[in-house]
Amino acid sequence: YILERESVSALLKGEIDEVLAEVAERIVAICYKYNVEPKAFTISSQYNEDMMREIEAVMDEAEEAILDLIYRYAERATDNSKVNKAVAAWMATLGRGNRNLQETLFNYLYKYMKDLEAAIAALRHMKVNLADAVSKVKTYMHHIYEMPEVLTAIRNRNGFAATLIQFGGIQRGAVGISNNGSTNVTRMAEITMQMAWMRAQGLQFAEEGAVGYYQLRGSGYNCDTCDEEVGFHEGTDGMLESPLLHPNCCCFRVPIFEI
Repeated sequence: YILERESVSALLKGEIDEVLAEVAERIVAICYKYNVEPKAFTISSQYNEDMMREIEAVMDEAEEAILDLIYRYAERATDNSKVNKAVAAWMATLGRGNRNLQETLFNYLYKYMKDLEAAIAALRHMKVNLADAVSKVKTYMHHIYEMPEVLTAIRNRNGFAATLIQFGGIQRGAVGISNNGSTNVTRMAEITMQMAWMRAQGLQFAEEGAVGYYQLRGSGYNCDTCDEEVGFHEGTDGMLESPLLHPNCCCFRVPIFEI
């Protein structure tokens, strides 16, 4: 069960990376088409309204595609349509802080867009041609602030309007998340999908009439929280209250039925 869930998670990440790579390619091409001036350049309507409309269309498509992927891979947990419907409704409420799933994804994609802003400004400043710029951005998609051109721009940040060149690649006020928006998108998607699988399992056990479940460790990783959960749990409510105790949890549950 754990290996299958992890395998599906990896497939989901791969598909989302393809979406993010396409976003990078399209946005770089749009900005180069408008022949943006590197130091004054920002991805905003104040800089160029026509350019911004094109970029917003790309970002809207990406948001829709990624949400669809998360839900579709979550549905692989079970063939039970009733369970899947309940899990989908619950997933929609998930998110960072007070945000739901879609709002959280929107914020992470916005950060990715600002990462691309920094990369494009730096690449234009170094007079990198379009084909090479696209290749560079896709290669450094999850490591924008390790790109040599971006590092050079940050060291000489005076005069650049791109927000994250000014801030040295650090998103102010962001605690516990990556500096790369693309990484936050894929992590959020994988964790959400795995949580959905754990919740679907709990709902499935309950529907099948389990009187409880036995939880076991699936790895030797030191985790006091997981250790405390090992053993028999009466009823299945515990599976719904804490469907996934932490990201990449490898604990597994065995349903217990009354004879």
